[in-house]
Amino acid sequence: MRKKYFHNSSPQSCEERKEEICTLCSLCLCVSIKKMDFIDTGYNNAFTNMAIDEVLLSSRVPVLRFYQWEPRAVSIGRYQDLDDIDLEYCAENSIDVVRRITGGKAVLHESELTYSFIIGKEMMPRSIIESYKIISSALVQGLMALGLNPEMSSSKIKNRDNPICFQEPSFNELTINRKKFVGSAQVRKNEKLLQHGSILTGIDTVKHSSCFKKKSEANNLKERITYIDIPEEKLKSAIKHGFSGYFNTSMNERNLCTREISEAEELARMKYRLEAISVKTLTNHSHFTKVSNHWVKKHAPI
Repeated sequence: MRKKYFHNSSPQSCEERKEEICTLCSLCLCVSIKKMDFIDTGYNNAFTNMAIDEVLLSSRVPVLRFYQWEPRAVSIGRYQDLDDIDLEYCAENSIDVVRRITGGKAVLHESELTYSFIIGKEMMPRSIIESYKIISSALVQGLMALGLNPEMSSSKIKNRDNPICFQEPSFNELTINRKKFVGSAQVRKNEKLLQHGSILTGIDTVKHSSCFKKKSEANNLKERITYIDIPEEKLKSAIKHGFSGYFNTSMNERNLCTREISEAEELARMKYRLEAISVKTLTNHSHFTKVSNHWVKKHAPI
């Protein structure tokens, strides 16, 4: 049975959490962390996943979190135009749509391991590119232990109007044979840096492309995207040890505490799901067409 955070947790009081100290060497861009929390929240819906990431911005220690998506969902960037997404296709195929608090472009979350990393922003370079490089280095260390040879992209995005995250890599995002397989996004909020990203373990490029209105933009996705065929637990272990090794820290494995669960449930309901209801309303309105001055309902979405 797939794990969900509210089924798997033995919540601890937030008072049990201890503040730890991080240091940054600005010369080598190597962050040393005394202790890092590790949380695996398993499978949850899009609204809960985004709410948990936002709640963890209040954590007093750095956090590495793993999670997955059920049902599948499209997440769009904080400033991305919702009109990029084919909402009717998503509704008909039971694909949720959620807006992230991070920037970047849209992703279909289906076959992947998603990571999020939260750390005090003063412990990372001010440059987004350099902070990407640090976090990507931790990912690379883990992936190399699996016998993979990922590379950091050295090119900047050429087509900023392209709505698809995996269409092309940005600086310091990860590729294999010049094909992107990790897509990440970042935000700095509440004195913290949050970066989350998708590590693809499979891809249906037709379905991925169908989630977008500009089908022509998505048609060559297969030429630009790849995935890694690694068993889930093996991948999780490798990435976890990659972060632990790169940041020279021990991992404190824990569940969400009672406050975090409560706040995430409230945020999912009052912020992320509320916006999704508005999107669904717009989509439902689009299922009507005018015939001889009368509005006739089209086939309803599944």
